[in-house]
Amino acid sequence: MTSIALRTLIALIVVALSAIAGWQLTYLIVLLPFNMPDAVNLFLRFCLAATGNDSLANPDDMEVLALLLYWALSSLLIGALLYLGIWAVCRRRLKTGL
Repeated sequence: MTSIALRTLIALIVVALSAIAGWQLTYLIVLLPFNMPDAVNLFLRFCLAATGNDSLANPDDMEVLALLLYWALSSLLIGALLYLGIWAVCRRRLKTGL
């Protein structure tokens, strides 16, 4: 029972850390002076057309949707790196017998 609780706690910590670190990484991305790439614009317009939300395709909403996309991708990247780090630590502990 404690193993399940410990794994759940670790998973919640990883999710919280990846969301917060993704938010901070998104903040750093927003500080860079660049226009929205065409690929991001086309991807967002495709997603809006596929879901039937064409009313959100105005420039103000597109910037916010791009920001949410950057946050989601940053959080996934940080989460993958955290998972890889936890996996490496667990593998190292099992290998050395600690």
